[in-house]
Amino acid sequence: MRQDRIVCIGDSLTAGYGVQTHHRWSHLLSCDLNIDVINSGISGDTTAGMLARFHEMAIKHNPSHIIITGGTNDLFLNLSDNIIVSNILAMTRYAKYHGITSIIGIPTPFFNQEMNADENQFNDDASVSKRIFSFQEILKQYALNDNHPIIDFTIHMTPDLFLKDGLHPNEKGHRIMAENAKASLNNYFNHI
Repeated sequence: MRQDRIVCIGDSLTAGYGVQTHHRWSHLLSCDLNIDVINSGISGDTTAGMLARFHEMAIKHNPSHIIITGGTNDLFLNLSDNIIVSNILAMTRYAKYHGITSIIGIPTPFFNQEMNADENQFNDDASVSKRIFSFQEILKQYALNDNHPIIDFTIHMTPDLFLKDGLHPNEKGHRIMAENAKASLNNYFNHI
């Protein structure tokens, strides 16, 4: 039987951009659950990049569970929702093939409309916030249709829980993300 171990694969929302390691949601989750949680997030990564390194992450760490959270950078690159969802679903199928339970992370919101133009490096594309919201809903629907477990990282996320860029959660935001993850994972681990 495989030891309880979670690998988190994703982009800067998983990697914890702008937040010290001990404040990242994956570290907080590890402490909360008292199990090994490996953060394999890479800032700037796309779902295609995640898919390309998925085999290494799934085999190398031999996790019981893998949390897949991505798509935000794909949206900034103006990739279609279908391509992004296809990459995520390919990762879930690969995990299943290897006996790993996968959980789809619904990315956090983007609060660019709250930011001043001189503070917001993403201001040149105000529609990204709307695209992210639309993508979140599409991804939830795909997961629901496929009876696939999710962690909804949008729950309780407000503009004050983000860095000045409006995209990356701050320390308090990571605490909320950890709580959302713990609530979703409650069904998988008896000792929570």
